[in-house]
Amino acid sequence: MKEQALVNRPVLIAVAGIAVLLAAVGLTLWPRGHEEAPALQPASTAAPAVKPAPAAAPAVAASPVPSFDVVRIDPQGQTVIAGRSLPKAEISILDGGKEIGHVTADSRGEWVFVPDHPLPPGSRELSLRAKNPDGSSADSAAPVVLVVPPRTNGQGASLALKVNPDGSISILQGPQAKEGAGTISIGAIRLDGQGRLAVAGQAKPLAHVQLYLDDAALGAARADDKGAWSLTATTDLKLGGHRLRADEIGPDGKVAARAEVSFAPEEAAEAATQKPGSITVEKGNCLWRIARRTYGRGSDFMLIFQANKGQIRDPNRIYPGQVFALPHP
Repeated sequence: MKEQALVNRPVLIAVAGIAVLLAAVGLTLWPRGHEEAPALQPASTAAPAVKPAPAAAPAVAASPVPSFDVVRIDPQGQTVIAGRSLPKAEISILDGGKEIGHVTADSRGEWVFVPDHPLPPGSRELSLRAKNPDGSSADSAAPVVLVVPPRTNGQGASLALKVNPDGSISILQGPQAKEGAGTISIGAIRLDGQGRLAVAGQAKPLAHVQLYLDDAALGAARADDKGAWSLTATTDLKLGGHRLRADEIGPDGKVAARAEVSFAPEEAAEAATQKPGSITVEKGNCLWRIARRTYGRGSDFMLIFQANKGQIRDPNRIYPGQVFALPHP
């Protein structure tokens, strides 16, 4: 049974969840070398050698904890979600704790889920719950923060970030650098309530990437064979604007390409200060954001909804001036 996902639930990305798009500057093009044509081989009267059988494809390791491998959304909202679990496990896909569909993993522990309807614009946090063949259950350890922008003439790139247990982020789907913008880009920034700053982006495959925060060295990362790189660092950011720079270092040790973005952590700082008790709704608030600031998880918005049913008819619609109780989890 599949249900349409909830909408209009902002998630903290970058500044506690704000996705960052930018144009990188600088691009170094390297000419390709010429390959020599193979020499002609003399004819041979020897019997042709028997070709060895092709090697078997490597087995995909099953995961005792369900996990996301792929989240892809096209500009029309059509979605494909795939991952791993134990073989034959029943996988529930959850949007903010509410099931939007389920699927059964195959004999290798792989599963694919395609919603019946396009995902509507908005922000959400996806997670997984597995019911294993032996009767045990397991929840995913790395949720996916998803931002689907409003669709205009079939345009608009969605952002999908997997938030790993150590606070680092992996871009499952993100913005691409514009043509001619350069080989390096910063796809997303995330600051959690523990002072961990996670950054991810793209560069040339296997490139060395040096990162700077406000012109001070933040750390270094190495792009993988697909060009994806990420870095997580602990930092004591002050309120106000900050600049993050990523330099792709060429073989000669010089900067081959550069990307830079500005961001402000005010919202992330506020997320760590909200305590259970009560809150007066202000313009721009929503239950998802209040729950994120109070409990650290936007999916706990149902706690607030259940405690304030007398005032909230629709959890997607709250109004400035309302006073809500914030129960302890």
